[in-house]
Amino acid sequence: MSIETPRGELLKKGQLAEELNISTRSVENFMRRGWIPFVRIGKKSVRFCLADVLATLKSRGQVNTVLGGEVHR
Repeated sequence: MSIETPRGELLKKGQLAEELNISTRSVENFMRRGWIPFVRIGKKSVRFCLADVLATLKSRGQVNTVLGGEVHR
C-alpha cells in the first residue's frame, strides 16, 4: 500500500516502514548505519522525507534490495 504524501510532508518511522515494506526495526538499523536521512524532533521523535530517503537509497544502490526494484510512487 502506498502512502500519498504531499511534497515535503514528513513521515513517522512506522509510515516509512510501511511505504518501504520493511520493519520499523530495519528503519532503525538504516538510521543507525547512516543509510537514510532523518530529522530528529526532540529526544525521541524522528521524521523522514520519503523523496529524500528514496533518493539516498537509490544513490547507494540499495533501492533494489529494499524495494525489490519497485518504487511505490
